[in-house]
Amino acid sequence: MPSERRDDVNNYIQSKGEVTLAELQARHPDVSGMTLRRDLEHLERRGDVVRIRGGAKSIAHLSMLKEAAYTQRQTEHAEAKLAIARKAVALLSPGRSIYIDSGTTCTCFAQRVPDQSLFVLTPAPNVALELVKNPNVKVNLTGGQLHRETLTLSGFNAVEYVKTLNIDLAFMAASAFSPASGFSCGDYYEAELKRLVVKKARHVVVLMDASKFNGTMPHTFAALDDIQALVTDGPLPRECEKAFRQARVAVY
Repeated sequence: MPSERRDDVNNYIQSKGEVTLAELQARHPDVSGMTLRRDLEHLERRGDVVRIRGGAKSIAHLSMLKEAAYTQRQTEHAEAKLAIARKAVALLSPGRSIYIDSGTTCTCFAQRVPDQSLFVLTPAPNVALELVKNPNVKVNLTGGQLHRETLTLSGFNAVEYVKTLNIDLAFMAASAFSPASGFSCGDYYEAELKRLVVKKARHVVVLMDASKFNGTMPHTFAALDDIQALVTDGPLPRECEKAFRQARVAVY
């Protein structure tokens, strides 16, 4: 029966995470390769697998890998992120309209935001879930398309919504900084949103641990002249320290 064969194919892919068409043909020698390809198309439409060249991968397996990757990023430099979060909280005051960026450092910061009268805009659902625990914090999401690897909402809808708002204080994350390239990240649409927030905000604070200095990612979203403060966990490399001092950026 086709349904029984498809169930067997699906169970096999789920158990292994990823299989080749050759493996499936060896498992079902009496079934043509064309039929097995149609089985994979059916399972893909059903949302169980994603087809790749020469085979298929389990959606559940891919999700677990991405969750593991994000969890790993959360645990990397944990002490540094905690130190940054504690310093950043001291920059808050009631009655402000603030933006909290996505990323594991910003999530750590969000977990420590006090329950005070704040309007907070964020592109990160996980940041919003931390903030909503505080009854006096009004939480807004940018909307847009969710980027699975970074848990960030971005794109046209996010940009259009941010254009309508005023931002007193923006806490931004960066994947890298170098004096030549400025602050950069790895995704074009996230960089587009970050540029707009930096432009809209009256005061921009970058939260960034020391491991990201003297690095460069594909998309620059801010130069030193665009920000007012940096919160980090330790001494800066000499050339970076000089650049921040010359740009009169406060370093905490």
